[in-house]
Amino acid sequence: MGQVCPLAGFSRTAVYSSYGGSAGASVIEPIEAWTYRREPKLAPVRDALPAEKVAQLRQDPHQAIHIAFPENVEVLPALWSRWLREGILRKEPLPALYAYSQTFYRYGEKGRSFQRIGIIGRLSVEAEVLPHEAILSDRLASIYQALRRLPVQATPIHLLSGGAWEKILPLLQSYLVCPLFAYGSEDGVMHRWTPIHHLGHQALIREAIGAGPFYIADGHHRWWAVKKAGLTHLLVYLTPAGDDSLIIVPTHRLLRTRAEIQPLLEPYFVLRRSAARVPLWQEVQGLRHAIGVVTPTGEVWTARLKPAYWSALEEQPLVARLHQWVLDKVSGELIFSREPAPLIQAALAGEGWAFILPELPLRYVERAAREGWTLPPKTTYFFPKVLSGLCFYYEGDTGVSLAAPASAS
Repeated sequence: MGQVCPLAGFSRTAVYSSYGGSAGASVIEPIEAWTYRREPKLAPVRDALPAEKVAQLRQDPHQAIHIAFPENVEVLPALWSRWLREGILRKEPLPALYAYSQTFYRYGEKGRSFQRIGIIGRLSVEAEVLPHEAILSDRLASIYQALRRLPVQATPIHLLSGGAWEKILPLLQSYLVCPLFAYGSEDGVMHRWTPIHHLGHQALIREAIGAGPFYIADGHHRWWAVKKAGLTHLLVYLTPAGDDSLIIVPTHRLLRTRAEIQPLLEPYFVLRRSAARVPLWQEVQGLRHAIGVVTPTGEVWTARLKPAYWSALEEQPLVARLHQWVLDKVSGELIFSREPAPLIQAALAGEGWAFILPELPLRYVERAAREGWTLPPKTTYFFPKVLSGLCFYYEGDTGVSLAAPASAS
């Protein structure tokens, strides 16, 4: 691990005040975070959680999901106080940034592994953060209500950042050689994270990353909710904007509707029966400007965009055009999934129309953020997603003593 400075002669206040901590600051700041005292009880973000997994996680009374995605927001303050009294969480003795890495394989591929390395800290809500995706009102409302009852952020917002990352990646890697925490998630991702207390190292990191702008990769609803709740800082995970580990996995759609969809598709797409030699998602990836379609009557098509409309993709990606031309013109429930199989099975069972989408080029995300227009909800799924419970950032006084409980070791 990198060198750790004992910070002799520095009080906690002196260490923290050296960063200003003003609401107008637009560079990443260390946080006095709460972390699990013993084994972390981590949860995937909501988008990655099927209903049966949610139920399983909720059986553990100390699972991060109870703070990140509560069933009843009214019990949040009491739950948080109980966790602190029982010593479930501990507070970092000094403000820290966190080095965090995710090691993974690309979906559907074998062989090459990727490693994404970044920094967890806090960022002022006044920082230049650029969204690119529309939000769902019910999702925003649930997060907002939770933050109003308990101003604790348990899931960092993933932001893409410019800056001189090449100057600090070796430093971050040295910290992650022997991390404080390591966790293998069910999707095959190895997560490692560890605090950085060293003042000099924190200063190097802050200087290298700079003041933005920052592009949201994941966490649009959390970003809006924090701002709406009147909090001053965001819990964030910053990673390099140009990193080759940035993979946008398609988020497929199932439209539950009684409307006839084929007449809406035919003006724009050539519909051909799937060759069925490979999985539909893989067949779509091998075609130019195509999506997979599974009908409620059991037909499986590839819908190939007519050449006359290829120029439409210069402005908006295929998923946005699909919404514009088809999905937004009919009423019905829209279901999202990173995994195509459940949606295909649902369509074959007559539940609706499945749309299997290709990968989204990163340029659309950058362009939408810069130019101020939004992609449809759940268009971008940066795999892997950050976990809930890596650390907890409480904005405000907990009213609970920070001393370790008598029963804690």
